[in-house]
Amino acid sequence: MRALGNILWFILGGWWTALVYLALGLVCCVTVIGIPIGKALFQYAKLMAFPFGKEIVKETFIKGEENVSSVRKIGGTIANIIWLPFGICIFIGNIGLMLCCFISILFIPVGVVLAKSCKFVIWPIGAKVVSREDVIATKMANKLQENKE
Repeated sequence: MRALGNILWFILGGWWTALVYLALGLVCCVTVIGIPIGKALFQYAKLMAFPFGKEIVKETFIKGEENVSSVRKIGGTIANIIWLPFGICIFIGNIGLMLCCFISILFIPVGVVLAKSCKFVIWPIGAKVVSREDVIATKMANKLQENKE
């Protein structure tokens, strides 16, 4: 079902949304300061191309809190602050579009995808788009690690 949803999403408009965010990511990568933002926009483009079966998680969830350097965390916070005005504009647009989608029964899945992406557009640096199976495997590995300690 996810595959069918992803195919329909991609054909009916996901491709151009992903293309827009890929182009924005390339523009951001022109400057050294914009590279983390560009990489985050590439992650967002991945979500917008094929959203069903994907989850947005923080990098610290995947790698572990102790495996992400403090320089990366501080740099990510600074880049997120630089991104924040743009993220708020995209967030407001997503909320408006999401509410319009929820009015129609046919577009509720689109609204769900937009709702899922809202947490990403505000604070994107340090967020990763991974499959749902990877999230489950990481949770299980984290629980095993906690039990060993």
